[in-house]
Amino acid sequence: MIVCLGQFLPVSLCVKITQLKVPRIVQNGTDATLDCEFQVEPHESRHLELVIKWFFEGHPEPVYQWIPAHGRPQDLGPLKGRLDLGYGTKNERSSAGMRIVGATTELTGDYKCSISTYDGEDFMVKRMIVFAPESSMYLQYSRPSEDTFNVSCVAEGVFPEPRMSLFYARPNVKDKAAIKEATTCESQQREYPMEGVTVETGRRGDSFTVRSTAEVEDPEHFLGAVLFICELRVPQTEYCQRRAILYLPGDDDDESHQIDAKGENAVAQLKTSTLLVAVIPLVANLYDNFY
Repeated sequence: MIVCLGQFLPVSLCVKITQLKVPRIVQNGTDATLDCEFQVEPHESRHLELVIKWFFEGHPEPVYQWIPAHGRPQDLGPLKGRLDLGYGTKNERSSAGMRIVGATTELTGDYKCSISTYDGEDFMVKRMIVFAPESSMYLQYSRPSEDTFNVSCVAEGVFPEPRMSLFYARPNVKDKAAIKEATTCESQQREYPMEGVTVETGRRGDSFTVRSTAEVEDPEHFLGAVLFICELRVPQTEYCQRRAILYLPGDDDDESHQIDAKGENAVAQLKTSTLLVAVIPLVANLYDNFY
C-alpha cells in the first residue's frame, strides 16, 4: 500500500516497495533472511530521510528499525538479540533486509516491511512458518487376541500442529524395492486407509505430540503379510515422514528390529510375530538378515 504525501506537488517524492521476499517455510533453528526491495522517486533526490521498519504479527511496535542517516539498525521486541544487524545495510537506497539468526517456532507469523520518508510510505506483508520436524516417531502394534491387532503411531516435538494417518498394504515380501517404497511419502503402491482410527493431539510448550491408534478385527488381514504404515504431515509445508511395520504371520521368532528416523539404531521389540520397522537407508540390509 502506497501513501504518497507529495503526490499533488510538482515533483512527487514517493517510495514504493517493488518486492517483498519472506521465506514461506523455515526449519526450526536455521537462519531466515527477509528482504524488502524498494524505489524512491525521483532517484536523484538525496534529501529524503528514509525510515525502514519491520513489524511482526500486527504489533504496533517494530521488531527492526533503521534510519540510515542516524547510524546502525536496532533490533527490538521479540527479535532483540536475534538479528544479524550487519545484514542488509549496504544498499539502503534500494533494499531493507533483515536476517534472523536461528529462527524458532514462536517466530511463525506475519512480517510487515514498512519504508517511509517525509513525503511517502509503503508497506507489504507476508507470512513465514518456522516448522519443527518430529524429535521422535515410532510405529508399533500389539495383538491382544488371534483376531485383533492394535496399531499405534506416535510423533513428538512437531510444529505447527501435524496431521497423522494410518494405512495398510499387502506387499510382496520378496520385493525389497516395494517395501522400501512404502516408507516414502511418494509411494505409488496401492494402500488403504485404516478404519476406526483415533487421533489425539496435545501441545507441550512450543510443539505438538500426536498419537493415532486403530484396532483391526478382520481376520482376513492375518492370512498373509500386512504392511502397516504411519504418515506424518505438517500442514502448509511439504514436510512428510513415514514409518512402516511389516507383519509376517506364522513366525513366532522373538526377535524384532526397529530402526529410528535416521536409519541408525536397531531395537528389539516383538512379542509373537516377526516385526520389521522399515526406514529407507537400512531396509535392504534388514531384509538380508531375514532371508
